[in-house]
Order: sequence, then C-alpha cells, then structure tokens
Amino acid sequence: MTFRYTDPDGDRLHIDIDTRDGGVSVLELGIHSDGSDSLAIHVDLDRVEELIAGIRDTARQAAGGTT
Repeated sequence: MTFRYTDPDGDRLHIDIDTRDGGVSVLELGIHSDGSDSLAIHVDLDRVEELIAGIRDTARQAAGGTT
C-alpha cells in the first residue's frame, strides 16, 4: 500500500513500506519537489505513532497561532 499527497505547489509526498537489511519493515517517507532531488526518511514501525503525534501537535500549535 502506498499513500501519496500533492500540495498546491506541486510538491509530492509518498509513504511506502520498505524492507531494510534483515527483513525489517519500515515506512519510507519520500518528498519530491520539482527542480530538486528527492529526500526520503525511514521510520521504524514502532515509532509511527510518535511521528503522527508530533505532526498533530505541530498542527495544533500552528492553528492556535493564527488570527
């Protein structure tokens, strides 16, 4: 399963399952922007909830700072 998102500027995010050495699966979050190289990070499956919680907290802070 792959999740894909494109923002209004055309930058793309994809989330895929990646099997690392030794057969351990991780999530690969890749960011692609037109005119630049792609960037990817790998998140261990046991840290996914921590990542989501961090995204939610950051979004709440951003929403609280708007007028």
